[in-house]
Amino acid sequence: MTNVWAKSDTSDSVIHESDLHVRMFRSKIHINTKSYEKENNNNSNTDIDFSFEHSSEAIYREGKNLISRSYFNVDLGKGIWQGDAAAPDVRAWGSWMVGLNFVRQSKVTNHFYIKSLAGFHFHNFKFSDNSIQAVRGDQGVDFLQRDNGIKSKVAASYLTLAIIPKISTGHNGFRIGAGPYAGYRLGGRSKFVYRDGGRNKDFDTSNMYLENFRYGLRGEIGASWFDFFFNYDLNHVFENGRGPEVNAFSFGIIL
Repeated sequence: MTNVWAKSDTSDSVIHESDLHVRMFRSKIHINTKSYEKENNNNSNTDIDFSFEHSSEAIYREGKNLISRSYFNVDLGKGIWQGDAAAPDVRAWGSWMVGLNFVRQSKVTNHFYIKSLAGFHFHNFKFSDNSIQAVRGDQGVDFLQRDNGIKSKVAASYLTLAIIPKISTGHNGFRIGAGPYAGYRLGGRSKFVYRDGGRNKDFDTSNMYLENFRYGLRGEIGASWFDFFFNYDLNHVFENGRGPEVNAFSFGIIL
C-alpha cells in the first residue's frame, strides 16, 4: 500500500531525500521523503511515500524456496483453567495470557519446518466471583470469602520452551503444526481489590503453592499473515494436595 501526498513536476530538482525503515514483530514500515525545489521561483514542496508490509510466518524467497530465520513475536490471548469443581470459576474476559517469544524457524523441506520457541509467558486467572480471595495457608491455598470485593485473581509467570513441527502449503499459504512445551515458574501471587473507605488492594506474594514446572501441548494454525495458538497444560496449576486439581489452557493470536 502506497500513499503519495504531493506530486512534483519532473523539472524540479531534488534537494533532500530520506528513507526510514521500521520493523515491528513481523511488520515492516517504509517512509520515503523527497523535497523538491522549483527551478523558476525557488519554491519547494515535498513528496512522502508510505508503505506497510506484514509478512507471513513461512517466508518463501521468490515465492519458491522456504527460508530459515529468527525473529520475535507475541502471543496475546485468554488463559483460563478447568477441572476441579471446587475451584473458583475463572472468567474468560479479564483472564489474559501474554507471551513474549524469541523464535527460530529451521527449514527441513520446502513444505516442512521446525519452529523452536523460548519466551516469557504471563498468566492472569481472574475469578468470576469478586468476593473470593486466594491466600497461602499452612497446608495449601485457601479461597476466602471477603466483603466489598471489586476484583480478584491469581497470576503466574513462566520461562517457556517449545518445539513445534509445522507444515506449510507455500508462500502466504495454509500452515499448521503442534508440539510439546515445558516451562519453569518465575513468579506467582494473588491480588484482591476491595472497597473500604476507598479502593484498596491486598497482595499475597508467596508462590501460592503453584507448580514450579509446567508442560503441555501447543497447536498453531494460520494462513497469509494470520496465526492462532492453543496451549494446554498436561499437569495441574497447583502442587498435588495443595490446591484444586485444575489444568490451564490458553488460546489467542500470534502478533
